[in-house]
Amino acid sequence: MPAGQESSTEITVESDYQAYLRQKSLNAVLTTSAVVAGAWFALGAAVLSVAVLLQPAPEVVGMDSAGREHSITVIKMPTQAPGAKQ
Repeated sequence: MPAGQESSTEITVESDYQAYLRQKSLNAVLTTSAVVAGAWFALGAAVLSVAVLLQPAPEVVGMDSAGREHSITVIKMPTQAPGAKQ
């Protein structure tokens, strides 16, 4: 083989290897980011599920059963402390 053809073949082999390394690195980054995104999604879904399951009753937050707002009535119970005057 002439010297000119040998050097072009070596350059092609090195270029393919560099592309392989670049693709392997990109695949590792994409795989890692997919795992991290999946973990964040699962965490968000778990938090949202807990929030839905533990939401307070409408009466507690000042709503009626139809979702209309109403005032919350607070009744103060008188406390009888020894020696206290009212």
